[in-house]
Amino acid sequence: MMGQLPYEIWTSHAGDLAFTVTAPAVWAEEQRRYLAQYLPGRLGDRGLGTFHLDVHVNDADCHQMVWEATRSPIARRIEPVPGVVLLERLTSSGARCYAVAADAVEHQARAFAVRVHDRHIELYLHRTARKPHGYPLRLMREAMLRTYEDHGGVVFHAAGADLDGRGVMICGPRSSGKTTLLTCLLRSMRGDLLSNDRLVLDRRGRLVAVPLPVPVARGTIDAVPELDNAVRALSRPQRDVGELPTTFGATAKAEFSAHEYTTALGTSLAAGSWLRTIIVPRLTDTTEPTRTRLLPADEAQQVLAANCFTPYDEFWIQPWLVPRTTPDAELHRHAQQLTQQLAADIPCFEVSFGVRNPLNQLDKAVLDLLRNPQ
Repeated sequence: MMGQLPYEIWTSHAGDLAFTVTAPAVWAEEQRRYLAQYLPGRLGDRGLGTFHLDVHVNDADCHQMVWEATRSPIARRIEPVPGVVLLERLTSSGARCYAVAADAVEHQARAFAVRVHDRHIELYLHRTARKPHGYPLRLMREAMLRTYEDHGGVVFHAAGADLDGRGVMICGPRSSGKTTLLTCLLRSMRGDLLSNDRLVLDRRGRLVAVPLPVPVARGTIDAVPELDNAVRALSRPQRDVGELPTTFGATAKAEFSAHEYTTALGTSLAAGSWLRTIIVPRLTDTTEPTRTRLLPADEAQQVLAANCFTPYDEFWIQPWLVPRTTPDAELHRHAQQLTQQLAADIPCFEVSFGVRNPLNQLDKAVLDLLRNPQ
């Protein structure tokens, strides 16, 4: 199949993993541009090996792979993310084939299929697939998260920034204000973006960027002229920003690519950084004045444990593409030990702020906190 069309081959990096990508030449240019919106480049000094990702954009090939994945006997049904169910079939050669059985998220059943053998991944796309160039990045991200966990990495529900080699992890649940605080941090200190919603902390204390889009709520867009000016030129099809709800905590947001977000703020993407500070945002729909306090170790540990997503992630609930070889119980013990160590060794600050106040008050608080942490 690879010989029927001219193909291009290149290497992209997600953290310490390399991905050798093979794709049709007519597809490759746009695919490279898409990946560049999220991948800052090679992290560097720690090699976690190479995956080979072949992308097939052909309806007949996709139909064939769907048939291969869905015929008997089915090994198992997997729900990798809430609302999406995959069927897995094992082949005599040892490969695993996957096809979508149900998709309550994007309603894109039969739009793609995957075959995996060791570190060789084949992605088959149908022409009806929406946002087709996003599928390779999804596979890279899944492989990255699972590989890091098997090598001592721990995933946190957190945003992060690199400030000239000093990593800041903004840790908190949904609607706590991670993106708003991250925006203030990047624009006030000209930091570089690691990630908006997930970070990996490796066993050496280095934060590793996870390639993800950056959803931004209407209130933050209205309060930040740089984002308001950029939102109309976003590359992803989505609702007009004027139609987004203005209520605090709304889930409907404008979705920036990582590169679009940093470009709007005049910063860049970073592949990793050494963790030096943890911030816990407590943003509320009030006029509460800005307050910061250093959390005692026991409180810090509670926050970190509540937002630690190894081995159980609220969104990526069932590993599939790269099955973890480390037992869940061992991953859980390691994550507990790491959160205890972080709480004892890394300063963790809580930042409270009422979003009905001018956002420059939060800018100033973040700036003062990181310049004068004592």
